Amino acid sequence: MKASDIHDVTVIGAGPAGLSAAYELTKAGLTPLVLERTPAVGDVWRNHYDGLRLNTGRFFSALPGSQFPQSAGAWPSRDAVVRLLETFPTRGGFTVQTGIDIGKVSYDRDRDIWLVTSNDHRQFESRAVVMAIGTCRIPVIPAWEGRETFSGEIVHSSTFKRAQDYAEKHVLVIGSGNSAAEIASRLTEYASSVTLSVRTPPHFLPKSIWGIPIVGLGIGLRHLPNHWVDRLLRFLHRRTTGDLTAYGLPFPTIPLTKQYAINNVVPILYGPFADDVRAGRIRIVGPIQKISGPTVHVQSTAGATVQNNDNATITLRPDVIVAGTGFHTGIPDLVQIPGIADEKGRPKISGDQECEKAPRLYFIGQVNPLSGQLREIRLEAGRIAGKIRKQLGAQSNAHI
Repeated sequence: MKASDIHDVTVIGAGPAGLSAAYELTKAGLTPLVLERTPAVGDVWRNHYDGLRLNTGRFFSALPGSQFPQSAGAWPSRDAVVRLLETFPTRGGFTVQTGIDIGKVSYDRDRDIWLVTSNDHRQFESRAVVMAIGTCRIPVIPAWEGRETFSGEIVHSSTFKRAQDYAEKHVLVIGSGNSAAEIASRLTEYASSVTLSVRTPPHFLPKSIWGIPIVGLGIGLRHLPNHWVDRLLRFLHRRTTGDLTAYGLPFPTIPLTKQYAINNVVPILYGPFADDVRAGRIRIVGPIQKISGPTVHVQSTAGATVQNNDNATITLRPDVIVAGTGFHTGIPDLVQIPGIADEKGRPKISGDQECEKAPRLYFIGQVNPLSGQLREIRLEAGRIAGKIRKQLGAQSNAHI
């Protein structure tokens, strides 16, 4: 197929979201052009850190036409996810073009066609576009004062692979999400010391209740008012994790539903983390104030063992800083549609929602509810494919 051909739909990204969309589009009788920037399908997951497992469980992580085998266990591993993704195109009857990094997506209103341009200046035309670039596209490391003077190593959590590589080192992990918590816990086995710098105290939930993944509860909670949800989650936090205030992690003052609405914040589900904090294997401090050469100045936190004064600044001398500080989507620069993203770079539409200024442009995999991101992707993929099939069918009839 030549790049100058007008395709039914271009799917940008071949992770779980893009592959699910392509599967459903193919099933709907369309021929998707699937473009992936990495060298091989599954590379994004392949490059995650050793030991990573899904928090959503085998049953709730099924994708369209693809279920994890029982041999994957209750909580499928990184490698199990990679194997599922690698075989997706063959099962779905579509192909993926790899090594194509997209730099611009624009809409030609006169021709009613979408133009997708790669960074090496190849152009693809299609009648619809599904953005499946994920939420972890561009790693972000904050511009801390004096960051350039740090004499140690600064890495983003996205490049963290093996805890063994940090043996005998003093490591400062930044962040309060699941990645930061799990990385910190894994480091305790090898590093000389592990310190976690937290700005906002996280919410905690158990990964499962009575053997059922917490996402199963999350499915039901989506139908309840936020204040009911917050009361139940607060109860579960206190009952299963308990009070970590004495260790520098007080109960959050902002309800989880509000934190999620503001920053897509999800609770920490990695159980060993709280145990490591209580045992003193992970030391909790506040956010970084500045860096001066080998010295990192951080704010103390309430109840931290090194200081009883919340407002005090303490100093650390880590060998390595691991920044679990999130990502940018890059959507405002990538998609040439004014106002398509909010001030945080997140798309204002998701799933089968559509913007009047951008007909037949869809985003999949941009939300991560308590009911599970992979489950959400599975649902979104079917809805998006059904809508595009109707739109392209109507478009074809209009030209007869």
